[in-house]
Amino acid sequence: MIDLNGQDPVAEGTQRWIYRHPHDPARLLKVLKPLADSAGRSALATAIERQFPATRTRWARKEYAEYTRVMLAHRAPVHLPISHLYGLAHTSRGLACVTDAVVENDALGPQLDRSLSDADLALLNDTLTRLRQFDIRASDITPRNFVFGQRSLDGQTGPRECVLVDGFGDIHAIPVRSWGQWFNGRALSQSFANLARRLNLRWDATTQQITR
Repeated sequence: MIDLNGQDPVAEGTQRWIYRHPHDPARLLKVLKPLADSAGRSALATAIERQFPATRTRWARKEYAEYTRVMLAHRAPVHLPISHLYGLAHTSRGLACVTDAVVENDALGPQLDRSLSDADLALLNDTLTRLRQFDIRASDITPRNFVFGQRSLDGQTGPRECVLVDGFGDIHAIPVRSWGQWFNGRALSQSFANLARRLNLRWDATTQQITR
């Protein structure tokens, strides 16, 4: 068991605490919070999770299923625009998903926000292109789920990039994205257009890029 006692999360969401792995700084541990600590969720979502506990772990099952599907579709090593997943680990705070850390200056990299430099916009567009290229089903394309920084892959520090760290996997009740590449491509384009609006930018449907 990995002891996280005395270690503060480096980030957190409404449902998960995120810790740096105490024995491997290139990895993160994402631990599901107890329902009582999941502040900020709607009353309906909390009621559903209390009545149907399995819904609390659905995001993890969908993430791992999507990651496995994409990896098995490519025999050669591929540079995915999503976080790599490294299984599960027992910790003193509960079961954790192990994933790679996207870091900058030895801290977690910054999330996507409206103050995008031209270089960061190019990195974001590269990530959106690769999401389509690898036919990745992503259900939560929001700014908070994109992080800029570097990852350690095979012991080597990779280039600075934009990574979708959460929100991949088809979590919708009607899994339209899973019906085929055409359906997923349409859904991704709509998600990218919504992302551009949230950033006060413009989605160019012809070039499939976000522009100023």
